[in-house]
Formats: sequence, C-alpha cells, structure tokens
Amino acid sequence: MFWIIPLVAFLASILTFFSGFGLGTLLMAAMIWYYPPELAIALTGFVHFVNSALKSALNRSVNWKIVLVFGLPSLLAAVIGSVFLTMLSNKTLILFDLTETLLTRPVSLLKFIIGFFMMSFSILELTLKGKSSALPLWLGGALSGFMGGLSGHQGALRSVFLMNRVGEVSAFVSTAAFIGLMTDVSRNSIYLVTLNWGTVDIPQLVLTVIAAAAGVLIGTRLLKKITFGFIQTMVSICLFLLGSAIITGLI
Repeated sequence: MFWIIPLVAFLASILTFFSGFGLGTLLMAAMIWYYPPELAIALTGFVHFVNSALKSALNRSVNWKIVLVFGLPSLLAAVIGSVFLTMLSNKTLILFDLTETLLTRPVSLLKFIIGFFMMSFSILELTLKGKSSALPLWLGGALSGFMGGLSGHQGALRSVFLMNRVGEVSAFVSTAAFIGLMTDVSRNSIYLVTLNWGTVDIPQLVLTVIAAAAGVLIGTRLLKKITFGFIQTMVSICLFLLGSAIITGLI
C-alpha cells in the first residue's frame, strides 16, 4: 500500500539514531515488496542520502580523523559494490524455481545474494550489538562501503567498527552520518546512470523522503533520552525472516 514505505522510513529514521543503523535495512526490506531488488536498493540509497545529509547538518560533531581513515575506503568500495549490483541486475540467472510444487517465486542469483546478506546482517546485529571490532578502521570502511553499494546494508558494519572509537554519542552520530553520506554519494551516482527508474512511484518517493526527514528531526530531540535495544532485537529477527523468505522464493 502507498503509505507503508513512508511509514517505515519515518520509524526507521528515528531508530537509526540509537543504533547507528536501521534505515537502510528496514526501508530496503519494505521497498523490495514493491520493486525489483536492484531498484529497491537504489531507492533506499536515495532516501538514505537525504537522511544522512540532514543528520550531518543538524549534528555537527564530526571526527575528521575517522572520516579520513574509515570514510574514504568506504566511499571507494561503495563504487565497486554498486557496479557489482548493476552487473548482477542485468543477469537473469535463476538458481532454482519451485513455483509448480510450492507456489513460490523463482529465485534469481541477485535475490539469493540479497536474502543471504539480510540474514547475515540480522545475525550480526544481534550478536555484535554494542560491541566494537579490533580490525583496522580502513578495512571496516572498505567492507561496509562495499556492502552498502551491493545490498544497501552498511550501517551495521559501520557501527561495529566505530563503536567505542568515537567519544560522545553526538560525535558518533555525526561521524557515522557523514561517512554514510559519502558512501551514498558514490553508490547513488552509479545507480542513477545504470538502472531503469521508469517504474518508480515519484509521489511515494517524495513522501518517503519527507517522512525520513521528519524522523531525523524527532530523533535529534530524543537522542539523549531513549534506547531501543528491544526494537533492535525485533528488527533483526524480522530481517532474518524476510531474508529467508527471499531466498526460498516466498516473496
């Protein structure tokens, strides 16, 4: 329905303030019900770009050293991931088709990869929530950027690598948002020139952007007041189930 995607964008935009991720994973999960996988990722990337830009403008406590070491590799790797996505979207390789026996949909290579990563990131969000990684920052930037370009899932990895390496909560939010903005610029530039945007519902997209922006404004006010541990857990479980449904051809 028309209003579901904007509603998800609004709620996920608020959630991302407390988790460092959530908008891309949740919104893409909603988009994929209405659009092909590659276009769902691209549309989510556009909304995520506007969200990151507004969040960066309202929360100006960026750690520029982190941006240099983590953000630049993320930006470059996002281009590679985006190119890989467009390559996969142009292929019609069907891994398996059980439509005649199980009333499911054919599962393409791209759908399988996206479903696999949704399941993997749901597990990552559950097991590494609140923990930091000891791996080099540049490697974390490259991994999160590549995944952002390929499947739209970048925030969870970014949070794991930046957690406890950026001082205050406001600095973490600002730095993560600015790095996300850099990644979005690079991947969206690839999406815009390589994908078919003819089937996009423009009024719905505009409303989705406005809803995500409203979530940023509310999240900025609530930043120091609320935590969302239970919601993060439920989000992870739902993402795992959705990823499983994509892989098995249920959706």
